[in-house]
Amino acid sequence: MKFDNLADLRLLLAIADTGSLSAAARRSGLGASAVSAAVKRLESALDARLFERTTRSVNPTREGRIMIDHARRALDVIAEGSARVREAREGLHGSIRIASSSTMAHNVLAAWLAGFSQRHPGVEIELRAGDEHLDLVKEGIDLAVRYGPLPDSELVARLLVPGHRIACASPEYLARHGLPEEPLALAHHECITYLHHGRQLDTWAFTPNHDDGAISDQVCKSCDVRVSGRFSCDSATIALRWSEENLGIVYLPTPDLGDTIAHGRLVDLFPGYRGMEAPLYAVMPSRRFVPDRVKVLLDELTHYLARPAETRGIGGSPPAPVA
Repeated sequence: MKFDNLADLRLLLAIADTGSLSAAARRSGLGASAVSAAVKRLESALDARLFERTTRSVNPTREGRIMIDHARRALDVIAEGSARVREAREGLHGSIRIASSSTMAHNVLAAWLAGFSQRHPGVEIELRAGDEHLDLVKEGIDLAVRYGPLPDSELVARLLVPGHRIACASPEYLARHGLPEEPLALAHHECITYLHHGRQLDTWAFTPNHDDGAISDQVCKSCDVRVSGRFSCDSATIALRWSEENLGIVYLPTPDLGDTIAHGRLVDLFPGYRGMEAPLYAVMPSRRFVPDRVKVLLDELTHYLARPAETRGIGGSPPAPVA
């Protein structure tokens, strides 16, 4: 078996990722006939049919799936070798495509990535901010920042921070409406809700922090509170903005809040309680080789998020050395 060039393997992956010869052609900047010819060359070299074609879709055969998997590994190895040669001479180099929720992107990643790029000027950053979960392989994403649990066995996940939700409001809202004494009192306040995994998040759960001395015998223990208010939306980012504009109380994961609590823009209403667990993960496609630039970004981001929000600074400073 002989391959004349690596371009045919790249086209093979483009077809697999897009499920279409025409889409693969558009992605590669080639004509449909060139893509079709590449498939024929590969099938002839392997003496096997790689795709089943219909008028509407192109699906890999069993042999095609085997070849796609090995082609992906091979191209990853070559890309990693090329990157390491260049990085040995020039430092970290290449592009990183990152996906995250819009709230995390706005409150944490945008400024932190600016600092990361200053520390590693050879790295190009593309940030995809949105609340939908992208197909990491199909979209060419190197790293996604997502809240768990993550059931997809085809992804590799690394815990960034064991976050949880908290109820918070602006100081001005609390001055107007009073501080709720316990979570059950939220039923009588203006609460801002938003869509979470396709449903309105209007039942807020709370569990006492047993190590916190702020809980008294008079307040509730674990409880679920049905909340309501005049404002609801389909975006956690908008809900947070509305809360900062004094319109009500929000229930958000601690990582999404960035420095809003530390800088006093919002107030944690119940420091003696924890809301629903919201662990934040870095998620990558299940690939054997991860570029050094992605590994360095992941390590620095992990150290950054482990620090208290009030100590992080603008854009993130270099992580403290690990003992």
